[in-house]
Amino acid sequence: MVTRKPISLSSLIPFIAMGSLFLIIDLLALLLVTPFSDAGLFAFSDSGNPLDIVYFMAMMLGATGVILILARFRGGKLVRWVLTGTIWFSMFSTLYSLVLFVFDDPLATGLSLVGSLVLIAALVRYQRWYLIDASALLLGAVSAAVLGISVSPPLVSALLLGLAVYDAIAVYKTGHMLTLAESILNSGLPLMVVIPKSLDYREPQGIKIQKDAPPPGGERNAFYMGLGDLVIPGCLVVSIYGAMGAAGLPIVASVIIGTLIGFVVLSTLVASGRPQAGLPFLCSGAILGYAVSSFILLGHLAGMG
Repeated sequence: MVTRKPISLSSLIPFIAMGSLFLIIDLLALLLVTPFSDAGLFAFSDSGNPLDIVYFMAMMLGATGVILILARFRGGKLVRWVLTGTIWFSMFSTLYSLVLFVFDDPLATGLSLVGSLVLIAALVRYQRWYLIDASALLLGAVSAAVLGISVSPPLVSALLLGLAVYDAIAVYKTGHMLTLAESILNSGLPLMVVIPKSLDYREPQGIKIQKDAPPPGGERNAFYMGLGDLVIPGCLVVSIYGAMGAAGLPIVASVIIGTLIGFVVLSTLVASGRPQAGLPFLCSGAILGYAVSSFILLGHLAGMG
């Protein structure tokens, strides 16, 4: 007879901490909706153009292909250099979009340049999990805000559905998403968040992602989640609030609750030790929360038209 180990509060803390990151990114992104909208920081000019989500997915697929190709050269060092440059530029753009609300150019550009260089130097030099997570939350909140205010809720839902299907294929069928995740993890850059299981956690080198559950005694000492898993469902949260304002808060809350329910289901599977595709669970929960609450409260999908 196989018996299950009792679930202790200490074993749940990392999952609770990971789940709280969804709330942090969503709340930060919501705070940025009004200032970003007023400043015209839109990724696309027409929020109702379906070609924009096709363009976005094409860019993601293209970037994934480039990273996978680069990972084959110079023992993976080349992809780390490229990712470091990309993250630096993203950091600079993120800081600039925030600093510009306080200072005008050229001071805003100078402060953003210095700040992004300091952050990327700290990430490359120290690679501490809390630096990675803090940087990821900053990047994630701004990314969710910009994309969310740029696309209408129905189109964001279509984007979530498409990315969920792609993620499932990439993890369970082709497996190339696991290769990508491995490259990102070993880069030490804020494209993933890390939640240690213990306070004495030390960043490992040469992480290998196993498709099967690890053998006894081989469990990971931390949980990892791709930044996209946190950001993509949050885009729907932002999109609804951007389209409806305070009147959409009940639907926003439903999307967040749906996302967290999807995360709970995902976490039960992750606890087995096998890597899982996050977006099918997270996006499904977010879309269901959006659809159900919209029809209950409005009789139609919120944000249409």
